[in-house]
Amino acid sequence: MSILKKALPKKQSFYILLIQLAEKINEATELLHNLLSDKEILLENASKIHILENDCDEIAHSIINKLNETFVTPLDKEDIYQLTNALDDVIDSIDSIARRMCVYKLKKSTVFGPQLSSILLSQTRLIVEIVKSLEKGEQTLTKIIAIKNLETEGDSVFKDALTLLFEKQKDVIELIKEKEILEITEKAVDRCQRVATVMEGILIKNG
Repeated sequence: MSILKKALPKKQSFYILLIQLAEKINEATELLHNLLSDKEILLENASKIHILENDCDEIAHSIINKLNETFVTPLDKEDIYQLTNALDDVIDSIDSIARRMCVYKLKKSTVFGPQLSSILLSQTRLIVEIVKSLEKGEQTLTKIIAIKNLETEGDSVFKDALTLLFEKQKDVIELIKEKEILEITEKAVDRCQRVATVMEGILIKNG
């Protein structure tokens, strides 16, 4: 590859990869939400989520490699790097939830699990919309605020879930399992807020 080609900004390729990453995360979140509501599809959906997680790793590596190969990028290199890592952290959490559920073989559905995953799904859908708007430079601060508000809602649901769990779950082992599933799900919601914060910084810098 010539020095000139390396110097040229590869706008389209960066944006396409970021959109693919966000869309696969949203797809995995939909699968997670469904399996939290229906244990019968746990193994099937957990397998699909893990495949998506591997796909996301490959996309993230492609983005990082392109950053190292390209002199001029459509957004600040550090911003692209931070956004890629923040998105990758979300899919890691989603995959971790699904894998834990397969290992733990919970006797019943996790308390408030579907409510938390519904919040997470709302966040990832907004993330897809915002990432798709980055190339156009559209103002999406309202959607970013919505993601942050959903994180606050997630905190409230998580606290209610723990309260109910400790009141109702008498089996200590099951309590520990359910508590960990809830904690990782709440962590995924937090990580979506981190994505929103990174994207907010990008929009402000390039607005």
